[in-house]
Amino acid sequence: MEKIRSLSEFEYGALKEIGNIGVGNSAVSLARLVNDIVYTRVLDIKFGLIEDIPKITGFSESPVLGTLMRIKEDLTGYILVFFPENGAKNLCMSLSGEKEKEDLTDPMNLSLIEEVSHILAGTYVTSLAKFLKLNLSISIPFATYDMSGSIFNSVVTEIGYIADFALMLDAEFLIKEKKINGNILTLFDPESLDCLLKRINSMIDQNP
Repeated sequence: MEKIRSLSEFEYGALKEIGNIGVGNSAVSLARLVNDIVYTRVLDIKFGLIEDIPKITGFSESPVLGTLMRIKEDLTGYILVFFPENGAKNLCMSLSGEKEKEDLTDPMNLSLIEEVSHILAGTYVTSLAKFLKLNLSISIPFATYDMSGSIFNSVVTEIGYIADFALMLDAEFLIKEKKINGNILTLFDPESLDCLLKRINSMIDQNP
């Protein structure tokens, strides 16, 4: 059984700041999509073994729209973006201009969520790359509608052999007076996680 590692106060603060920058930068692109001002912020970050994520994040057996993307280049891993059912409906209505949104499995709705998730993941990974001076990119997104536990377990089964730890950002969006919560879950392979934390800690020596 692998011993759980913990984040130092500096590592936690740096990762939250990177998340704030990435999610904050996404507001500009999201504002263009909805043709209105968008406010975004990171409420909290959580870190732990991937098998413990459902427990530490509070994931429940409730329907969500989840989008999966792969992290490539200098770090290897995956990003999952989750929107709860009500939040996903509000998001799709804000983007499409429709007053009602019932069928979240409609290809148009899945496409909208993929686009938003790709923006969120892209700005977060770009911020990570600039902050740590790394070369990173993400794959095209794939969205699905299912119970949160089912989506997460399927992904863990698929990628658990390369990823031990997961980092999750709790994000909040205010779009057209609608408050929407989302989760950005990052799973790195052990070598990539070590590289990421070493880069962060090297900043202490550079900035005494």
